[in-house]
Amino acid sequence: MFRDDLDAKPERNWRGETGLKLPFYRRGWFSALLAFFLLCLVASFGAYSVIVAPLRRDAEKFDLEELKKLESASIIYDRNGDEMARLYVLNRTPVPITEVPQHFIDALVAQEDSRFFKHDGVDYIGLVRAVKENIVAREVNQGASTITQQLARQTFKLLERSYKRKILEAFLAQRIEKHYSKPEILELYLNRIFFGLNFYGVQAAARGYFGKDVKELNIEESATICGLIKSPNNIQPLKNPTRALKERNYVLDRMATEGTLSLVEAEKLKARPLVTAPQSSDPRLSYVFDTVRREVVDLVGEERAAIGGFHIFTSIDQDLQKTAETSLSRHLAEIEKRPGYEHQTFAQFRSIISDYRGRLKRGEIDPTTPRPMPEYLQGAALMIDNKDGSIVAMVGGRDFGDSQFNRATDGMRAVGTAFTPFVYAAAFSNPGIYPGTKVDDSPLDNRRVMIGGLTGILGEWGAEVDDPKWSQAPMASREALVQGRNSATVRLGERVGVPMVKEVAQKAGISSEMRDYPSTFLGASEARLSEMCLAYSNFPTLGSRPQKIHIIQRITDNNDKAVFQIAESALRSVQSMDPIAAYQTHTCLVDALHRGTGSPAVSDYKLGPFPAGGKTGTHYEFKDLWFLGYTSGVTCGVWAGFDKQKTIFPGAFSNRVLLPAWVDMVNATTTRFPPEEIEPPQTAERIEMCQRSGMRATDFCYEKVKGADGVEKSVRSTYYEYLRAGTPLEGFCTSHTGEGLPKEIAQFQHQAIHGGIDAMPLIADSAKWVHIEPIRMQALTVIGGDPYGSEQAIPRARPVNDDGTPVRKAIPVDAATEARDDGPALKLAPPPPMKIDL
Repeated sequence: MFRDDLDAKPERNWRGETGLKLPFYRRGWFSALLAFFLLCLVASFGAYSVIVAPLRRDAEKFDLEELKKLESASIIYDRNGDEMARLYVLNRTPVPITEVPQHFIDALVAQEDSRFFKHDGVDYIGLVRAVKENIVAREVNQGASTITQQLARQTFKLLERSYKRKILEAFLAQRIEKHYSKPEILELYLNRIFFGLNFYGVQAAARGYFGKDVKELNIEESATICGLIKSPNNIQPLKNPTRALKERNYVLDRMATEGTLSLVEAEKLKARPLVTAPQSSDPRLSYVFDTVRREVVDLVGEERAAIGGFHIFTSIDQDLQKTAETSLSRHLAEIEKRPGYEHQTFAQFRSIISDYRGRLKRGEIDPTTPRPMPEYLQGAALMIDNKDGSIVAMVGGRDFGDSQFNRATDGMRAVGTAFTPFVYAAAFSNPGIYPGTKVDDSPLDNRRVMIGGLTGILGEWGAEVDDPKWSQAPMASREALVQGRNSATVRLGERVGVPMVKEVAQKAGISSEMRDYPSTFLGASEARLSEMCLAYSNFPTLGSRPQKIHIIQRITDNNDKAVFQIAESALRSVQSMDPIAAYQTHTCLVDALHRGTGSPAVSDYKLGPFPAGGKTGTHYEFKDLWFLGYTSGVTCGVWAGFDKQKTIFPGAFSNRVLLPAWVDMVNATTTRFPPEEIEPPQTAERIEMCQRSGMRATDFCYEKVKGADGVEKSVRSTYYEYLRAGTPLEGFCTSHTGEGLPKEIAQFQHQAIHGGIDAMPLIADSAKWVHIEPIRMQALTVIGGDPYGSEQAIPRARPVNDDGTPVRKAIPVDAATEARDDGPALKLAPPPPMKIDL
């Protein structure tokens, strides 16, 4: 039973003796394997101690309450402190999980985390698959992130692409799973993640892409939104409908694979077109609120903006904003109704969009067919406060839902003849040029300007009339600007040079590049409406404009702690134009508005009786229309044109298309920004000028005008210029000579003009007038309101007796004087001649 010799004996086989057979645990391969195992165990323990354990400890440091801190709604206030709207800066509207339909959750789980309801926060099967794929690819290009891990990453900004981040993310996910239920995790996830464009959370995505609440989404719409998660901006359906359709169909296939949708249902849904219907009635989807949201993110940063709960105080006036929107829309719609209008109208585009959506739903057109883009006449308006540049009202287009491009702040278009005031301001900055300076108005060879061609005569579209005429004679610079004379403007611009005109315009606030050619004089260069409004604000402020325009004044958090406050230094004005040149240009623009190219504002559109100035702006071939004007309180500009530049219609002058809307807006400002007279600079000298001759006025500068009753009256035909000291003038008026007046007065006038008062010899027969008592004022000549701003004479003192009767003045008499009836006259003999001996 027992062997006495326990030694191992060699064994034999066909090769001979094989030697002794050792147990496996004494063999070399086992020892090597054991050593490798122990080494791996030590390495694993070391790796755990050095890498994993610290990450686990780090995961414990995160505050899970941050998961619930979604952005709170921010309140936007107008310039009066009244609430305008409540919105989320990042366009987020949290919803409870009970409002999310089950088929949306099925689509989400099928797409992002098929074992979501089974794992503890980490999908180990998926993790192994991802590790294998990354080893094969030799880079980290596969993830196995569960929904819980994605939530941890989004909340705590774990964005590094590394295995350390994945491990930390996994530990965090396990913590989250212990503290929150699966429905709670889904709610936190769906309300936080980004879905493209500016949509944060599933509710914002549902409204933004389909114009409905999340609870109203159908299966294919839910699949479309879930398909965006992996690359929202690259897949979003408004920009990339083809790729969005592909991803939607993939999600539907995944739902079929997971059993939440049958294959037949999936194929049926995949055959349906992708139809989007962005919501345009949401108050957040407007040019004002979009600008506010973007500016808040720029001011406080996206991370801080994601917290929300701000009180945002803007400079918008709600009433003026509404007036601007409704007036511009109404007047552009009236243009579209004019006979012979050949372009797409706003109403027609509404029908086109409705038809497009209907055909998509019926499957009559390819699902990848792009959404029609609006081609109707667009418009923009901007109104700023002259004191600080704050935006009072802003309209970036006719419908934000159709086009999110803000034409008031971002649109670059040729400004046309609205640019010409800066040519005159540049000219008036020279000591030798003032509004009375003559400039030639004869036809001009277009080769000198090159607008619209290289040959022919420069057109006169700036006159804003269908049949402009050249005066063929020199005219005052004032009249050239008032009447919009292109040829005269170009000649004046050539006199000062393109570089100087550009310098004046750039200092005024136009930062866009301008061409180095004479066409710049007539507005061939492009600029933004915001730049033009800022530049025009120089004229009512004597060249002291705001530094820049802005819409947000102050931002506070929920505790009323200031997050942002516009600096006092940013509200100070900058002197960017010569004060006298700015005022002289202003007086010309007042005339342009009341009796020049803008005169329909008063005669047809009922501009109020308050001080205001403005200038029409029509670009060559009526492609871009502008009107810019101001009162002492605000500067307002409006623009109209097509996004793809083309003629609006022949004869589309801005004083007929845009001026009515501008008048509506400015009339509405008088309560909040009462217009005041704009006073001239203190250094300017006031000189009375003749309207007919443009020379210094005389006592005879009157014109005969028939009144409404047919009676002819003489009306003073003068105006006042405010000139810088030392400005050379052309002399006194030679057009009014005093014909038909008494010769004594006419002779006085002649001597006063040609010899001067001080050098004037005694007027013949003047002695017979010496006994006439001058007429003295007893009181003011105008009582009450004076609409004409008449000059008021100052009553002068005169000597009186104790009883109040005037003191009589002695007059010389001679021997021929007859005795007076009231008593004898005392006659004295003349003194004897005196003899002087030398």
